[in-house]
Amino acid sequence: MTYRLRPLSADDCERVRLWRLGCRESLRTSYMLTHSQQADFYEEVVSDRHADARYFGVHSEDADRLVGMVGLGPIQVENGLAEISLILDPEERGKGIGEAAVALILEEAFDRMRLATIFGEAYECSPALGFWEKVALGYGAELVWLPRRKFWAGQFWRALIFTITAEEWRKRR
Repeated sequence: MTYRLRPLSADDCERVRLWRLGCRESLRTSYMLTHSQQADFYEEVVSDRHADARYFGVHSEDADRLVGMVGLGPIQVENGLAEISLILDPEERGKGIGEAAVALILEEAFDRMRLATIFGEAYECSPALGFWEKVALGYGAELVWLPRRKFWAGQFWRALIFTITAEEWRKRR
């Protein structure tokens, strides 16, 4: 199956908010967003071309439907740096969509936005940890473990920090 990045709509953002509620152990903050807060995110970040982040809907090309959201932010133009984020429709996980979405956003970051480095953080308590480790290593990322980065389920968890450079990405794509 083929996937593509498309602009997010307000309705897309609301769907993402509902997906987000089901994977709070994977998020930087487990804070539950309201419909109004997600609408503000759409207006103040997604719809603002001057915002320091870029978010896209991941759409299946055959069905033309939203299956995920991928983003970069905050973007540090002066350092050529941004953090990657990804969330998928829970019913679509494990089908290769995440890997396709990462490939698409890295192409956006390195080829169109001319960034030099993309980094990410995955928590030890997250079911997505193995995914991020595999994907990051596939692009030649450097990996570092940091202690006490996420408080979840009554304890602190480590985080895997990874860094993907444009040079390594170009070698491996």
